[in-house]
Amino acid sequence: MNAGNRTYSIKDLENYCGIKAHTIRMWEKRYEILRPERSDSNIRHYTEEELKKLITISILNRNGLKISRIASLSDNELLKEVMKYGSGDEQDDDSFKPGELIMSALRFSEEQFREKLNPFIADKGMRESYIRIFHPLMQKAKALWLTDCLSRPQEQFIRHVIRTLIISEDMKLGSPLITECAAVVNLGDNEAENNLIFLKYLLKMKGFDVVYTEGTLSGDEIKGIHSIRPFTVMAINLPAVEPEAEVKDFCNNINRELRLRKILVTGRYDSNCTWNNGTTEAVSTPAEMAAWADRL
Repeated sequence: MNAGNRTYSIKDLENYCGIKAHTIRMWEKRYEILRPERSDSNIRHYTEEELKKLITISILNRNGLKISRIASLSDNELLKEVMKYGSGDEQDDDSFKPGELIMSALRFSEEQFREKLNPFIADKGMRESYIRIFHPLMQKAKALWLTDCLSRPQEQFIRHVIRTLIISEDMKLGSPLITECAAVVNLGDNEAENNLIFLKYLLKMKGFDVVYTEGTLSGDEIKGIHSIRPFTVMAINLPAVEPEAEVKDFCNNINRELRLRKILVTGRYDSNCTWNNGTTEAVSTPAEMAAWADRL
């Protein structure tokens, strides 16, 4: 991994990776996974190499690898491990050539990149295109950035164009078909934004009136939304590093207060768990999000 010239604060790392600052500090102290420079006032500054390493660690941790095991791996071993993890949703499809699609994005031509992606939507629809093509493409672009084969702007550009395509298809759906309201909320990291916009699209396809604000919110802000526009279904992205017991307690408490019909938790690597009498479910891939939406 080659470090760039830009430096990042611990808050930047928290926003990029969805790992709380206190957890990053604990990992630094206990495992020495990062070695930030410090200013005269003892403020941490991280290089782009360290940002990439933390993103790699967060991917592996989200997929169930314990931090003690991750800390024992060299940088090369970390990259080999992270390359094993894709979305798990893509199928054998001769029309999906990620190398060609990524090459079309390297010159930052939004028009040309859209021309490569739009035929998938016309052929498969947005739902299947996102699950089978677009999400795997974003995962591969991230892996290429981590291995210095793509720049950060190129990886972000790919995610941006895909996001605009989902929004465009979302706007075509028109007015909600039912009176029930759903909320899509992010308490985790900004990397999940495209998945949440895709989930909003899935809920609108089911006819729900959907509230989604973008950006990360707090528990109190969720309650504030509900007080203005009551919803009965909520999808919420939570940091993967949050302990399972704390996630369950949070969901049970908010469900008790708001009396929700269904809660979906995204961003968890263990997607085979339900609690609160089956009201709350956890998923980790867009395909699992779509299956959950189908059951509503």
